[in-house]
Amino acid sequence: MPFNPKIPYNLPLLPPLLNFRHERFIDLMLKARTELGELNGYSHSLPNPMLLLSPTVLKESVASSSIENINTTVEQVLQMQLFPEAEQQQPDKEVLRYREAVYWGFDQLKKLPISTRLVLGIHKRLLPETKNSYRTHQNAISNIATGEIHYTPPPVHQLSRLVGNWENFLHTDDSIDPLIKCAIAHYQFEAIHPFDDGNGRAGRILIVLYLIEQKLLNLPILYISGYINKNRAEYYRLLRAVSSDEKWNEFILYMLKGFHSQAKETKDVLLKLIALLQKSRERVKEKHKKIYSSDLVEALFASPIISPVNLGKRLGVNYRTASRYLTELAKGKFLKESRVGKYHLFINKPLLDLLKG
Repeated sequence: MPFNPKIPYNLPLLPPLLNFRHERFIDLMLKARTELGELNGYSHSLPNPMLLLSPTVLKESVASSSIENINTTVEQVLQMQLFPEAEQQQPDKEVLRYREAVYWGFDQLKKLPISTRLVLGIHKRLLPETKNSYRTHQNAISNIATGEIHYTPPPVHQLSRLVGNWENFLHTDDSIDPLIKCAIAHYQFEAIHPFDDGNGRAGRILIVLYLIEQKLLNLPILYISGYINKNRAEYYRLLRAVSSDEKWNEFILYMLKGFHSQAKETKDVLLKLIALLQKSRERVKEKHKKIYSSDLVEALFASPIISPVNLGKRLGVNYRTASRYLTELAKGKFLKESRVGKYHLFINKPLLDLLKG
């Protein structure tokens, strides 16, 4: 039966019938694995990787949310995370929830495989106000402006079978390379469309978590959403082409190119971050010897925008001491002062510029 976007899709089970050793796949896989290996190696160069990489995870959170037309900036979210939730704007709340979902999923991988329990937990952190379950009625993906239906996911009664097959495919010991398997599983998750909302964001988090589960990444630091965002129209076109014409090869190649380019880009950012951290240590140690500590400099990298209260909590010092540290660093032109309403903020501008670049 020809594909009809207005009729619930009879989604085939995995794996698809493909030549998984296609020479075009192999070339890109080798390139991507090389870059991922180097990214892993450099991430170990950081003294406290997850603490210092938290702003880069936030960058991915902003990019992934942007794909869903949740628009804000890294700078705005870094600022808003210091304020009480009641004072945060909705787009910033959603980005911070995305980051929380990434961290939660990463932590759960130590004791859970990628499974329904993990997927539901990620979704609950993305959308805490929703029911903690897969969808219970038929939905469709349509153009918001025109109402035109682009895709109707499988009916509800098929969800259990499809999700179970998806889980089994992820963890079956076969000859399919994990990068190709990740691309295929990503399409399948989006095609199943198991939730009323949040499918895209959950699916992109699962990409990174699967690469960690397969030991291709050590930390959740691949900016795959940056690549998808830059090539958004192509991404959706290729997803639809798999559904309508089973054009798997083009979609897999697109994803392999993404793994390669984003591993390289992330590695380049990481190298710049390591260099900036070392330069900052030397500068603070030389010009602000009395207040210098490695923990102080790391705190200014973990939170490129910081308040005295936030710094005090990180260092275990009182407000007055934290304020004195920040004021001295601002006078020495290491930080830039800013006031937003009643809040006194200090900005690590070189790091912020690096994250915005």
